[in-house]
Amino acid sequence: MLTKIIFTLAVIAGCLWFASTKRNQELKPLKRKLTQKDNERKLLLTRSAFAFMFLMVLAAGVIVFFELKGDYETVTVHVINSETNSRTSYQAQRQDVTEDSFTTIKGRKVFVADVERVEMESSK
Repeated sequence: MLTKIIFTLAVIAGCLWFASTKRNQELKPLKRKLTQKDNERKLLLTRSAFAFMFLMVLAAGVIVFFELKGDYETVTVHVINSETNSRTSYQAQRQDVTEDSFTTIKGRKVFVADVERVEMESSK
């Protein structure tokens, strides 16, 4: 997850660097003057590009928000012993639950034996 964010930021930084180096180069004079219609079209394309970039950054932010929100959701973890069918329930965050252990909200580390299975139930 963190790698995706770093990669995205690196691509954005590379694009900004590329754009700034192109901007600092001397521009060759145009052989013809741009008409009013050409200027309007250029302005429209520029604004459209910025709107598209803003939309992509906004969409990435929304995706990151919902993914992190799901990781920090509180779930009820049921540990069921296969031999005795006894059930013990705990509260934990979804990101803290693995297949063989989990950490409860109160900070207690619970290890699951081979004869036990884990079921997660959303609190909603």
